[in-house]
Formats: sequence, C-alpha cells, structure tokens
Amino acid sequence: MAGWQRYICCVILGLLLTLMTAGLALADGPSLHPTFPLLDADGGNVLETGNPISTMQTCGGCHDTAFIAEHSFHTDVGLSQMTEPGQVPGGRPWDTSPGYFGKWNPLTYRYLTTTADDRPDLTLPDWIRLFGARHVGGGPAETAPTGESLLDLPEDTAGYPSLNTILDPETGQTIPWDWSESGTVEMNCFLCHIPDPNNQARIETLAAGNFEWANTATLLG
Repeated sequence: MAGWQRYICCVILGLLLTLMTAGLALADGPSLHPTFPLLDADGGNVLETGNPISTMQTCGGCHDTAFIAEHSFHTDVGLSQMTEPGQVPGGRPWDTSPGYFGKWNPLTYRYLTTTADDRPDLTLPDWIRLFGARHVGGGPAETAPTGESLLDLPEDTAGYPSLNTILDPETGQTIPWDWSESGTVEMNCFLCHIPDPNNQARIETLAAGNFEWANTATLLG
C-alpha cells in the first residue's frame, strides 16, 4: 500500500510540475492573439487617417463580425422583433418589442417613441445616448426599425420622425439630428475582449452624441 501511495503522489507531483512549467511558458511566451492594425470604416489604418476605429473592420480581418452582429441578441436587443404598440406578448400597451429596444423601462420611466407622437419620450438618437451604456452597439445603433442604415435615412422620415430627431432639453421640442455628423455605433468587441476597457469614456462619448467615436474611446487609458 505504501508503495502504491508513493506512486500516486509522484504522479500528482509530476502533473503539478508540468502544469506549472506550462503556465510559466505561456506567461513568458508570445501572445496567442496576433498583432493587428486598428482600421477605420474604409479599411484605412487609423494612425494614418485619424478616423474613428471601426471594430467591424478591425476585428473583421480574422472574425466574421457581420455574422456575429446579425445573430446576437446583445446587439439586436429587440430590433428584429419590433411590432406595433401593444402587440408584444405579455407586454404593456405601449411596448413595441420584447427587448429593451422598444420595451418600457420601469426604472428610468422612459420608452421609445415609434409613432408620429406630438410629445415623444425617447427618439432613436436619445435612446442611444441614454441606454447606450448598456448596449454593446450594432443593432438599433446602426440600423433603423425600417431596415435602413441610419446613415442613409432621408431627411423626411414622415410617420417615423423619431428616427432623426432629438428632444431639446430646454424647450421639449424636437430638433433635427444629423447622423452623418454623429455617426453610428458598431458592435464593440473591445468591451469583452480586451483586459481593461474604458467603459466610462465610452459612456460619456455616447451621451455627448459622438457615436462613431464611442468604440475608440473604449481604448483610452
């Protein structure tokens, strides 16, 4: 019995030493992730162009970012399930989706306005500025419920004015929103896949309406 116990102890000790050696080798060795350039929306190196980082282009060199963004509820948050107010199963009369894009938030007491309401509560740009802190980007931060890119919306979105307006905090009146100036928010891969993302800088950038710079701000620090 004593010999068998010594054998087991030796095996366990050998495994521990092997794991420790492998761990040290990985810690001292090169990163498993290759070096890659930070690209803008046109595929240019941002160090040369000075443009905001495009996570879809940057990470898309190795990963199918388009597929990931199109098949993730983290990005969609209810956009693909938008319906008329009151038709969401188990929802409230004013809910327009089962996700938090379109669903009334009882904590903030805000809801997304999807009709030509004389007194809108949250327009689409306002939703991004307020709820973008809890949204990874993509989905409704890039695409309108009508299916169009927010960058391609016509100036007159009759019947859906909340797509390209915001509420003036002083007057409560709607004023135009320029998507070509603010840009949109791509799916932010950095939030989960870098060691220490600067989420506070990202949130502040979203709240300021500088949407296309939000993912870049995640790397500050």
